[in-house]
Amino acid sequence: MSGNEIQLYHERAEGVSRQKQYRIIALLTFCVAVALPVIRLISYYLPIENELAADFVFSMLMQAGVMVVMPVLFYKFALKKNVRGMLELSNFRKTKWYNLALALPIGILCNIVTIGVSNIWQNLLISLGYTHGSSPLPETFSAGVLVLSLFLTGVLPGFCEEFFNRGALLTVIRGSFPFYTAVAIMGLEFGLFHQNITQVFYTMFFGAFMAYLCIKLKSVYPCMIIHFTNNAFSVASDYCNTYGFFKGGVYAFINETARTRPQWLLFAFVLILGVLVGLVVLLIYLNSHRGLARKKEVIADSGFDHTNNRVVLIGEEDKDKVRELGLDKEVYGQKLKEDLYRPSVRDNVFFFGAITVSVLTTLFTFIFGWVV
Repeated sequence: MSGNEIQLYHERAEGVSRQKQYRIIALLTFCVAVALPVIRLISYYLPIENELAADFVFSMLMQAGVMVVMPVLFYKFALKKNVRGMLELSNFRKTKWYNLALALPIGILCNIVTIGVSNIWQNLLISLGYTHGSSPLPETFSAGVLVLSLFLTGVLPGFCEEFFNRGALLTVIRGSFPFYTAVAIMGLEFGLFHQNITQVFYTMFFGAFMAYLCIKLKSVYPCMIIHFTNNAFSVASDYCNTYGFFKGGVYAFINETARTRPQWLLFAFVLILGVLVGLVVLLIYLNSHRGLARKKEVIADSGFDHTNNRVVLIGEEDKDKVRELGLDKEVYGQKLKEDLYRPSVRDNVFFFGAITVSVLTTLFTFIFGWVV
């Protein structure tokens, strides 16, 4: 896979080696993995009787504190980044309007597909004796509670989780592993990151999908919109099902169809999955078409070496720019090898620690639900 699919961000110019950057992000990931169960325990023992207030405290501590404030401190003092450097490292780059527009329906379709995948996983857990507990909504509808739920479940994760998971962490992993390996690693990471047995399965697929799009589109903004839309649609579906809005919404329709016409439910799932894949293909095509147009524009403004049969760029030659534009063969006559950092076992110590903590915590949630 050619390196033009992501802009690898190297730190040599600012005196931070790629090894140090890798280790610092590994340490940050470990701190985040440890912080989640610690904050859960703190929130559990806080003397707050109101469940919504407790959720607010937990979400603000975890989302804003651990996944935004903590990384910013790491980037500022360990990586010596200014605000612009932090944003660049975290894949905050301009993107085309159609990437943002298509992110909305993709987010809704992701949620519907997730319902199907989640139900399969939930039924498997139930067959193993696991009991899933959930927090019920208030008996009477409250617009204020709905807005708060959308903020805590949609807005905060949509920004904070993307800032951490599809930010510097993705940049470092992609800068050290081939494309599909990086996508698989980020999928596994996002699943374990939730440290909840009921979420680990479908969030792995979602995390891999978000990593794939972030790399392909070279921007985290579409992922933020997809994440927010996915979560917000889930909240809206819960409210419709609980309070009977729109005849119970998506959940009521799924339950009724599963009871009366299960074959139609399977057909609808396959159809929705097909539409989702089609939108993603369209998204990738639009961006590839844009990249091709840029490539042709650069070639048109360049010279040509007839002796060596290659394009000669006007001005200073930049290998990273050549790789990003996909002009490797035209300029050098061959595909450039990716400039990947090869981490050692020592570099991965804190990543291994983060995985261990997340696996143990996830297993604990299963054992707790199994015993209780």
